Amino acid sequence: MSLFLSPHTVLAAVLSMEERPDEFKNLEQDVFKALENQKRRDVLRLIGEKKGITFTDLLNASKISDSPTLSYHLRELAPFIEQKEGRYQLTSMGKDAYSLLLKTAAYGKVVLFQKKRFGATFGNLLLWLIGIAAGFYLGVDITLTGIIMPFLAFIATTTTYQLFEVVK
Repeated sequence: MSLFLSPHTVLAAVLSMEERPDEFKNLEQDVFKALENQKRRDVLRLIGEKKGITFTDLLNASKISDSPTLSYHLRELAPFIEQKEGRYQLTSMGKDAYSLLLKTAAYGKVVLFQKKRFGATFGNLLLWLIGIAAGFYLGVDITLTGIIMPFLAFIATTTTYQLFEVVK
């Protein structure tokens, strides 16, 4: 038994590696081309949600108006879907792409939530400051205006901020 590979084995391995980059490059281009179109992403989501959907059901559920256009988009989604017994389902790569689409949608919601958290917390604080200023202006009891209301403002603002942390 030899510790070294034969020259024939090494040559075969090198030649097969040279073929792969183009193959992977084409696959990479196909994947990104397929996912760059919003209608195809929507079709992929539908297939992922329905798990075995017919062409007719896809046509009715999608925003695509005619069957030739849907057929075109399905062909472009070839790395992600397969048809078995008249129903479309996700391939292994399709499941990964579907999962990525769900994660990006969820991430977008988290970012929106973060923006809303700041707005809700700031708005809550602003309302309490206006209430406290109005109390001082109207000459309301100093204990209420100077101690109790600021304490309640702190509690309410902190609670608002923490509520958004829990939901995240």
